[in-house]
Amino acid sequence: MFAGLSEAIMDILQFHFYKSPFSKYNPIFWNPLLSWKNKYKKGDPSLGPKFPGSTTIFVALTDGWHLFKLFRNLFLFIGLCLVAIPCLNINYVIIYFITARILYGISFQLLFKKLGK
Repeated sequence: MFAGLSEAIMDILQFHFYKSPFSKYNPIFWNPLLSWKNKYKKGDPSLGPKFPGSTTIFVALTDGWHLFKLFRNLFLFIGLCLVAIPCLNINYVIIYFITARILYGISFQLLFKKLGK
């Protein structure tokens, strides 16, 4: 449920920002048309990341869309782990969670870098 709510906020920001309650708040953080630049020094991708990890592991700190993407992914992975708990030892659940998250992140980065050029 919380993953779905988070994804709804992502879509509201991306497709209906100007009609949403988020339009009343700082557009530099909440408006995806502007906020994607927060990852980069002076908002310029050619200058590189604003801080170490701002375009990867810490991207959720740069704008609202990525913050709710983090929440969506966390809720999905936590849900997967909660389903697995009755069947597995807690150590396996932790390993399962970490492995699933790493594989998810790697697969996203590889495809995004290949197709997002």
